[in-house]
Amino acid sequence: MESAFIFGCLFGMGIRMTVSRVIRQPFLYKCHQYPKYMLYTGIAFSGFDWIRRLSLETLCEREELSEYLVRTARINQLATGAESVGDYKKEFVQIAVDEHIY
Repeated sequence: MESAFIFGCLFGMGIRMTVSRVIRQPFLYKCHQYPKYMLYTGIAFSGFDWIRRLSLETLCEREELSEYLVRTARINQLATGAESVGDYKKEFVQIAVDEHIY
């Protein structure tokens, strides 16, 4: 998050310098605006990065949960299906190892 803030600060300073150059204003005419633009864009970039990371983390957690539920359902299906056969423990373990659901 710190790198996003620093990048935002540099971006804000670049924007302010570009605006000053386009309107042909000396760079030191309103020098108090540079830190203001740097702070605002740094906070904006940092906030965007935080929201992006939070949404990605939530998405990954939901995906892991769905994979876990599918895995447990398949294990339960194998366990109940293999119980009717004679030596079900060996078959259950072998199927679980073959299908990589352990």
